[in-house]
Amino acid sequence: MKINTTKFGETEIEEDKIIVFSDGILGFESIKRFTIIKTEDTIPFYWLQALDEDISLPCIDPLEFFPQYTPIINEEDMIKIDAYSVYDLLVLNTIVVREKPFCATANLAAPIVVNIANNRGAQIVIQNSDYKVREPLVQIKEGSGSAGIIKAD
Repeated sequence: MKINTTKFGETEIEEDKIIVFSDGILGFESIKRFTIIKTEDTIPFYWLQALDEDISLPCIDPLEFFPQYTPIINEEDMIKIDAYSVYDLLVLNTIVVREKPFCATANLAAPIVVNIANNRGAQIVIQNSDYKVREPLVQIKEGSGSAGIIKAD
């Protein structure tokens, strides 16, 4: 299938790369079909690209930025995407880039979870956790005047 997007121009999407979100995602509940686009120009960012509207959401692989990130996905959410093993899950977090790129934040409280075995996805709101909706991707090193990508020790 071909889609035409502002960000990527005309793009061919293979049928087996279409991810169906039966409930949509937060803020875009009416959009059900997406794909994930990764380009060399935007590494380490991915794009959750809607297929039926010209909307693309920047995402990250949380382990690249937050190696200790371990959201607990409950049984009900696993059933929602027909997943039986955590090994079949791809977890991404949407990001927001403010007017200054070093103020970018990741939504760790509501990851995008995709069952790669059947391409069913959901945005899961993690209950009872300390994960934030706006976790900074960059930390300012106190007293140094410089910033760095957040990496755990």
